[in-house]
Amino acid sequence: MNYYQEEIKTDSIIPAKIYIGDSKGGNCHYPMHWHNNLEFNLVLEGSIQGKINGKHILTSKGDIFFVNSGDLHETDADDKNIMKAITILLSYDLLKEYCKEVDSYYFDLSEDNQAKQNVIKLILECATLYQDKPGFYELELSIALRKICSILLKECSRKRQDVNYNRYDKKSIHNLKKAITYMENHYTEEITLQSVAEEVGMAPTYFSRFMRKTTDETFYSYLTKIRLYHAYIELLNSEASITEIAMNNGFMNVKSFIEYFKKVYQETPARYRNKYKNGETI
Repeated sequence: MNYYQEEIKTDSIIPAKIYIGDSKGGNCHYPMHWHNNLEFNLVLEGSIQGKINGKHILTSKGDIFFVNSGDLHETDADDKNIMKAITILLSYDLLKEYCKEVDSYYFDLSEDNQAKQNVIKLILECATLYQDKPGFYELELSIALRKICSILLKECSRKRQDVNYNRYDKKSIHNLKKAITYMENHYTEEITLQSVAEEVGMAPTYFSRFMRKTTDETFYSYLTKIRLYHAYIELLNSEASITEIAMNNGFMNVKSFIEYFKKVYQETPARYRNKYKNGETI
């Protein structure tokens, strides 16, 4: 089964994607997704309200919101919170170079504080190298990333079957990924509760309860979150009108798009886009 999965490509020189930035909490809404790469989010200011496999996790300044390969996760933040963070998406293939059995492990940074502190130092080193780009920075960056791999494999690895680190069981994860995949592939179209329930193989009433239990949201609320995420990207990266963006991303009408956007971002889409283009803090 081909599930929706965020594809993050890295190159052979720097086996990771690195993002450094700050934003108002309202910009940190990221609906549930997964990818093969390991994700490190080092919070420099503010906090991240995240969820990994159904477990709520609050990550504050100086700590890491860490996501294992394949984990269902989403991030959010308080709308008044200015959040600064360094994000590193570390190539899963890099880990496999050194440990062929890596699929049978997951990594836990919470059990060894010294190991976590060492990873934090390396993340900061990576960010400095990436920003300043001194001579041969790619080489130094590659070395730092491999040091992170070494810490994970030697000090933070756990057998997956030994620890229950999910709120969901395997079947729930399977069904939820299937539902998300369908919604991601068809969010621009008319989607009903019944159509997604049929795709997952559940009765509509049971699927409705399943969505609320696993995502803490109703089906339609979650679908709207997916549509809003894609509309947000189009808003900031295209010249399309607000009406066109609403229609392109599955909203019934422009009014519902504006209302939901304002609820999440405290601005109308048009005002938000203007502030972004003018370089104002958003």
